[in-house]
Amino acid sequence: MHALILKSTTVPDLINEITTALEQSDLSYGHGMETALDEAAYLVSFTLGLPPDFDPYMAGLSVTASHRDAISGLLQKRIEERKPLVYLLGETWLAGYKFIVNEHVLVPRSPIASLIQERFFPWWIGAEEADAEPIVILDLCSGSGCLGILAALEFPDAEVLLTDIDPKALRVAEQNIAAYKLQNRVSTVLSDVWRQIPLGQYDIILANPPYVPQHEQSELPTEYQHEPAHALYSGGDGLDVAKKILASSSQYLTADGLLVLEVGESADALEQHFADTEFMWLALENGGEGVCVLTAQECKQFAS
Repeated sequence: MHALILKSTTVPDLINEITTALEQSDLSYGHGMETALDEAAYLVSFTLGLPPDFDPYMAGLSVTASHRDAISGLLQKRIEERKPLVYLLGETWLAGYKFIVNEHVLVPRSPIASLIQERFFPWWIGAEEADAEPIVILDLCSGSGCLGILAALEFPDAEVLLTDIDPKALRVAEQNIAAYKLQNRVSTVLSDVWRQIPLGQYDIILANPPYVPQHEQSELPTEYQHEPAHALYSGGDGLDVAKKILASSSQYLTADGLLVLEVGESADALEQHFADTEFMWLALENGGEGVCVLTAQECKQFAS
């Protein structure tokens, strides 16, 4: 590919020029941004130091030659390497908050984020009572720590434990904890699902485990091959880790506790495996699929 040179001198024209270059390059989206236009706008906002919801027609915005050069280099990498844009930038946004990311963690995009910001209403019984908020929260398979950190920000009196099997992922999570100055309430533990987690009682357990069937790995676009495989794929039906989570979750929940589990497109497989269980799949405000909420009592049926 020849060196990509951008020529636009205004922000709207630059966004359009980048969008065209992306659309002509047969790329895949879905890592926090759904379209070429979304990526183009985010690339411009990042380079100009603007919030991602900026107005491109804002008075005073200008595009310098150095801006164009910086964007051209990132755009060329995005096209040639087919790497998710946020890995090139080292950061992304979820539910209005910025998170540090790299290729040791999945790109944050879980629909559980909107449920956290809804304060788990109406499932958490204390959702409308200030003195009955969740106090202890566990984020299993935490990756970048985005969900646990969002929960800590939403519930300022809660202690949150982030756990992951990958020490490199936990180092990213610890950077994000520090970025929000949450070291006094949010901690990390290296654990293979439950194995290294001290037996305790949690009001909320957030679980976004790997849930893509292994055989689908070769079918996914190149962009997904840049994400850590152990955080995406989980056995023949995609449910190896989810089944482990369900099997022991009741031991770790308070009497009124909740398990929030995401299994994405493997929801049908989960229903088939647990044919006697009626899962409540949530219709979330910002979209997403395969998220269910189970009470502590409901989780007892999976105990092994």
